[in-house]
Amino acid sequence: VPVMEAGKDKGQKNDINGIAAAKTPVSADRRQKRTQKTKSEVQPKGLDSLLNQISRPEKLSTVAKTSADWNLFKEKSDNAQLKEELEKKAMGNESYLVKKDFLNRVDVRRFELEKAEREKERVKRAASKK
Repeated sequence: VPVMEAGKDKGQKNDINGIAAAKTPVSADRRQKRTQKTKSEVQPKGLDSLLNQISRPEKLSTVAKTSADWNLFKEKSDNAQLKEELEKKAMGNESYLVKKDFLNRVDVRRFELEKAEREKERVKRAASKK
């Protein structure tokens, strides 16, 4: 007999689909096996059982979900042109990381040139004081 049970738990609707067994006589062996199974399975007690009941699955952030979806799309896509274009964009001049590396190299080079200019001026001042 199919059974549908709907209940609300902290604002969430839970649908439970199950099958209700017809009432049949249960032999003593089957009863004993059921009790042995429940004894062998260690159920958390006290605060642990309460936490297990309360805990919900972790929510995925939008960024994590989008990243996973994008990776799945790339894996499923058999389009060689798409893969080639993505590789070009990742390594080309339009890539964020390539631009950032370039700007960092320019910044370091400017700093070295300014440092050399300051050093020249220090040497001139030291020579003029003597």
